[in-house]
Amino acid sequence: MNRIFRGKALGWALVVILAPLFAGCAWRGPASDCDTSGEKQPVYVEPEVTQVEFDGLEGRVTDLERRMSANEELAQDAMMTADKALKCCRKDYTIVMTEEIYFDFNKFDVKAESSAALDRVADKLKSDPDLIAELAGHTDGKGTSDYNIVLGQKRADAARQYLISRHNIALGRLALRTFGEDAPIASNDSDEGRSKNRRVTIDVLGFSQ
Repeated sequence: MNRIFRGKALGWALVVILAPLFAGCAWRGPASDCDTSGEKQPVYVEPEVTQVEFDGLEGRVTDLERRMSANEELAQDAMMTADKALKCCRKDYTIVMTEEIYFDFNKFDVKAESSAALDRVADKLKSDPDLIAELAGHTDGKGTSDYNIVLGQKRADAARQYLISRHNIALGRLALRTFGEDAPIASNDSDEGRSKNRRVTIDVLGFSQ
């Protein structure tokens, strides 16, 4: 009788000991979820992403791609500007063509009659990507020297903006200079002479390779 009682007691003791192990592992998950001690191990679950969150992430990626493209364009313009600056310091250039456009007194807007000359400059620049243009602004002798320096700069810039906006010529291929009243080609003592001095001279430059 004691042997039978001890056998039953041992059986119940094994059930009490093993039951938590089966309850924590064998009945609820694969063996890989448990370690040798029978404790439940953490399981990684992929986070769910809603459509709204996905659209937001996609929008951010698109925006980053746009910014990267814009930065590449800026870097290209900067390189072209640096290349232009180096060329302007060289002495081995050739003036491929020269055009002049004229301005009204104390004005710097490009007149309609100047379009043909500027269009010819643009066509020449498009024909050879290695060419650059130097735009030099001039004024007549009226006004102060400082004022005319600024006015000459504005006239040269107006011609440059025409080439950029109408013909998509890269900024880095267009160099500006201003002489103000210091480089007249005619006498400032007459209206006719002064009208010839109110100009922008455009030299298209080529360089030996």
